[in-house]
Amino acid sequence: MKIDIGESLVYSYLRHVKNCYIVQTNWKPSGNWIPESVDFEKANQEFERIQRHPAFIEIFKTGFEHTLKQTEIDVLGLDQADTVYAINVTFHEYGINMGAKTDTRNRVIKNLLKAYLAMMVFFPGKKHVLMFCAPKVVTTTEEIIRDYFKILQKDFNSVQSQFVYISNELFRDKVMMETLDCIQQEFDTSELFLRSFKLLTIYADDSPVDENSNLTTREEKKPVKVIKEQVIPATREPEPARKDDELPESKPGIVVTETREDEKMRGEVIKVLNRVPKWLKHPDQTNSKILITFMSLFEKTEFVTLEQLAGACSEVPKFTGNFAQMNNIADKNHGKVFSLSGGNVTLWEPVREFIIQQYIDFKKSYYMGS
Repeated sequence: MKIDIGESLVYSYLRHVKNCYIVQTNWKPSGNWIPESVDFEKANQEFERIQRHPAFIEIFKTGFEHTLKQTEIDVLGLDQADTVYAINVTFHEYGINMGAKTDTRNRVIKNLLKAYLAMMVFFPGKKHVLMFCAPKVVTTTEEIIRDYFKILQKDFNSVQSQFVYISNELFRDKVMMETLDCIQQEFDTSELFLRSFKLLTIYADDSPVDENSNLTTREEKKPVKVIKEQVIPATREPEPARKDDELPESKPGIVVTETREDEKMRGEVIKVLNRVPKWLKHPDQTNSKILITFMSLFEKTEFVTLEQLAGACSEVPKFTGNFAQMNNIADKNHGKVFSLSGGNVTLWEPVREFIIQQYIDFKKSYYMGS
């Protein structure tokens, strides 16, 4: 059986911080459980509401009963105030990764919504805290998850059910550090995280002792002499103040020469930074339609072919010519936002993260109705 340190930490967190007197990992509903028909029907209606929601319309691929059977919660806890904590936790050293960023987001949201429905069916009279935890989430993935979490909280939070997202520094402070503060005097060796912490604390204060000394106290650390590296700056003429869109000042002794190609690329980046936000304010424009259609495909798959994009833009007039204006650098083009390689369309790397963020803001304003 695989031992998950993230699940073990959350297990200890629920026991010692949230004071849950019943905690179970890898919780799944049994096929032998027969819920009350009223609760089952209420959850089924909520499932249908989720299916109609514009932000979550593609989350579930199966019917309600099958979705309910697929529910698995990493750690489930019940506290003394009759609150049920349903927590899913994912830990990857370099940040959570479940495929494309949109796939990661959809899986996070899907697991939470399945837990939400299961709590309605099997714990109908209790309060529910539905939580997703991750110690490390990279910035772009964090933004896309948080934006959807805001929608989730706005439309599905209630007195009975609360959705919570904890990651990065907040995970460190609220989950790990609070758990460590509460387990100083705990000695339950069945908790893997607790045992690991106890092992580390054995050596926390150890330092080498002088073998030739009769003293039992630890030797103080000797100061380390640091020799600074001597730097001889190059002789150079003073440079005029640069504008905001000019290249950064070169370091002493290094001459940075901007080629014509560098200048063209810099100009193209500035053009895209100015134009894309305007496009997304007018989604009926041709270039806007092409970009929005690409991003909607990119949310579902990491690889979008030119053929797929052309098919999805079948109603866009003169697609081939307009796409070329968005794929090449030229004085009078629309703005280079795409790169084409081996038949696959990707976002142009210098503006990739900027376009993703602009699209996230566009979708957020669309779903929020602003």
